[in-house]
Amino acid sequence: MAFTANTAFEVKVSNGIYNGLQNVAGKFGSFSGSTFTPADISAGFFAVQNSLIPSEGYESVVDGSSNPLILNGNTWYMTAASSGIVAGYTGDHTGIYAANTYDVNKVISGDLQYNLGAKTLGLGIPAGNTGDFTELIVGEQYKFGAGNFASTPTVGQYVLVSSGKWSASQASAPTTGAIYGKVLRTEPFNEGASFWGTGYVVQILRSVASAG
Repeated sequence: MAFTANTAFEVKVSNGIYNGLQNVAGKFGSFSGSTFTPADISAGFFAVQNSLIPSEGYESVVDGSSNPLILNGNTWYMTAASSGIVAGYTGDHTGIYAANTYDVNKVISGDLQYNLGAKTLGLGIPAGNTGDFTELIVGEQYKFGAGNFASTPTVGQYVLVSSGKWSASQASAPTTGAIYGKVLRTEPFNEGASFWGTGYVVQILRSVASAG
């Protein structure tokens, strides 16, 4: 998969200093049975934890069913978030993570990767690379690029998690128990002295499932 244009992610209003587990390392992709296929993930796209990654150098240490025995404590295989509901996460911790790499721009040639310059804004995580993922926390605010939405959002309206990005904005909040976002304001993304593009500051909220 190719990277999506005009995607970006920035933590705006957060209690992150006290949430030491809000940022985790992981590799993004998909599973077919037990086979993991790595894929690119664009900045700010949403993922969920699937399973722990084997510790590097110990992948061959397996049990009788070929399951790895030595796993990283908090480095995960990540897969696309299909909706705003993650089983077992019903509180402020959502279990939904945004790709948030702190790397620099790269060019890939065969098995080789080269770092290019100091560009960091809007960069995704290339397939097979370990990158950083930031959990969305209810009540916190994050800034996204236009490419992180299905269509240009409307300030004051609501957006839902859908297939790894925000849906088109809507006037009413959901009542499904899912997390969702309220678009609070626009704010420029700047890289150095240059205007990169318009950012949309979104507050994370959680709906209450309707009794019906």
